[in-house]
Amino acid sequence: MPLRADDTLVEAPVDRLIGQVFDGKYRLDERLGGGGMGTVYRATHLLIDRPVAIKVLSQRFVGDETAQQRFRREARAAGHMQHPNAVTVTDFGATGDGYLYIVMELLEGQTLRELLAREGPLDPARAVSIILQASAAVGAAHEGRLIHRDLKPANIFIEQRPNLPAVVKVLDFGVAKFMVEEHEDDDYNTLTQVGAIIGTPRYMSPEQCTGAAQLTPASDIYSFGVILYEMLAGVVPFSAETPLALAMKQVTESPRPLREIVPGIPEELERVVNHALAKNPGDRPPNANEFRRELHAVAEQLGLEHADSAVSATWEALRNVGTESPSGRLVIDLATLRQVQAANTNETGTLVSEAAATASAASAPVTDPNPAHPQFNRLNVSLEKEAPGRVSLRSRIAVAAMIALIAMLASLALTLRWESDAARNTNQAANANVASTPAPSPEASVSPSPVPTPNKVKKPEPKKEEKPSKLRSIVHKLKGIFKR
Repeated sequence: MPLRADDTLVEAPVDRLIGQVFDGKYRLDERLGGGGMGTVYRATHLLIDRPVAIKVLSQRFVGDETAQQRFRREARAAGHMQHPNAVTVTDFGATGDGYLYIVMELLEGQTLRELLAREGPLDPARAVSIILQASAAVGAAHEGRLIHRDLKPANIFIEQRPNLPAVVKVLDFGVAKFMVEEHEDDDYNTLTQVGAIIGTPRYMSPEQCTGAAQLTPASDIYSFGVILYEMLAGVVPFSAETPLALAMKQVTESPRPLREIVPGIPEELERVVNHALAKNPGDRPPNANEFRRELHAVAEQLGLEHADSAVSATWEALRNVGTESPSGRLVIDLATLRQVQAANTNETGTLVSEAAATASAASAPVTDPNPAHPQFNRLNVSLEKEAPGRVSLRSRIAVAAMIALIAMLASLALTLRWESDAARNTNQAANANVASTPAPSPEASVSPSPVPTPNKVKKPEPKKEEKPSKLRSIVHKLKGIFKR
């Protein structure tokens, strides 16, 4: 019989929550994604016509009191977070149908997991900038005695808006725990049962994998170390086929050195990662704020660019380290720029002048990893536009030189004309003297004379030649030069 493909097609399930309005305020417009406990939707706040994100507890947990308590605790933990690098929770509620939901700000961008899948491994400056922002949010949580317990690339969101720098947001406090509730909250033992693993094994600390010790903020620092390792190397420190085997490696094995995978990683940055990946919680930074201070100091020492850098590049530094391409664009060498920025901070951590830093970077020998690469002289290209109506120094010099040349040519022309008029007047005077001299004529003598004797004719005295003046000699020399 002929195959009938139409009868075998299964229609995609339609989410029946799309289009519904919760509490008369929030209309669910589009499904954005889902997790273990709930689904996130793009929604609209009808009263103020504002887009928001709503996380709805999955329908299968409607009758599960434990899951509902955990969902409420996530809302409470996220509500405690008032930080620019943490997602903002604005509302929490329950519908008449039994759906629990959390209203959050709507983020536009991508998760760190999506970024690593496309572009990993990342440049050290970019990786450090992301971790610095994320650790600032977790540091605020630690100050509020809150441990995240599930830090991973999927819970770090990079928000990118037009014409604004990227902002990192920490998501999903669903398994977060308050440091006091283990002793004060009677429901804590119910929510975290004995033998249950809370978190993602690939990014969990050794004490979190075994459950043998009480969790401290240092557990989140280990997760940050794993995330930073993956961002720099492109792979996680440990991997295994089963979660149990992976947890055993987290407890017993040491990670492969970062510089063996990527030799270009700075040694100072590798030390920060190894410090965060220490097996003993006491050997790590005690909380996210201490970890951030350590990473920030290394970033300043290496001249890495980040959001709150004190040595951010200026136009003067860019001009000094830039090279003009044949097309006229200014090409910036990041390695040289970072040398200049690192030189702005001396060994004691105080800032030095930018001019001195630029001079020291320019005098330092730059080693080219590729000897066959041609070397070009550095060009200083001005990036400032001329103000309208302002004449540059070069233009003024050119105008002055042109005026001087015109004046010299005019004086030369006047001198030549004066010389020609003087010569013409001299010739006319000489001709007039010759014409006024009488010609010899014989005169008759009264007394008889055998031979008439003519009168003596006066010859004109030769005119004394005048010595040419210095000005005339200069003019004659100029005439000879122009005739050539």
